[in-house]
Amino acid sequence: MYEFDARVRYSETDETQSITITSLVNYLQDCSTFHSADVGLTVDHLNSIHRAWLLNYWDIRIERMPKLCDNITVGTSPHEFRGVLAHRNFWIKDVNGSFMLRADSLWFCFDTERMRPVKIDPEMIEPFGTIEDVLKLPVSDRKIIEPGDLTKGQPIKVEQHHIDTNHHVNNAQYIQIASDVIAASGDNSQPFTHGRIRVEYRKAAVLGDTMIPMYGKTPEGSVIVSLQSETGDVYCNLEFSDKV
Repeated sequence: MYEFDARVRYSETDETQSITITSLVNYLQDCSTFHSADVGLTVDHLNSIHRAWLLNYWDIRIERMPKLCDNITVGTSPHEFRGVLAHRNFWIKDVNGSFMLRADSLWFCFDTERMRPVKIDPEMIEPFGTIEDVLKLPVSDRKIIEPGDLTKGQPIKVEQHHIDTNHHVNNAQYIQIASDVIAASGDNSQPFTHGRIRVEYRKAAVLGDTMIPMYGKTPEGSVIVSLQSETGDVYCNLEFSDKV
């Protein structure tokens, strides 16, 4: 288990003084990066052994969004390694120790030289020490089904600011792009304040790609956004629900 304390900055908030979706997910990504770095598995080390962790699935449950100047604790714990796959819990707590956010995630180990998933080596597991499922969240279906009737949004060109050290669109950027698509649709112009976000990553978008957003509602009222290539391949499917 690993935690660090932070304070929500003005630069991380929106017009309502709530943290933005991008900043929120960045805290989670930063936490796992800090955890790995502090046990010796830095980005430079992973590059030297031609390994990377790529995200396959997010299940983020938000009770309430942190606000400007809030003191928060961000935590993470890997809780299962199997074959090429690894599960990680994430959480954000307020100053009283109450959960503001709980999340689970699924990652796969990737060989950046051979460009394919690879079984996780023991030396990438042992530095983390005790493996614990801190949150014990229920197992959810990783596949996000697109509704039959989807509306096409405006194309989105992948720019340099979307790209991270893996040379493709950062995981948090897909969520922000999808949130912006929903806001532009007029269905929900209010910032996301609580609920559940599920994200299924299928194909990495890279610099210069054009993403075509397709969006619609499920019978249960969730909003689905499918970010697709110009030929219809899915980069990422996302589901936004107001139910935690």
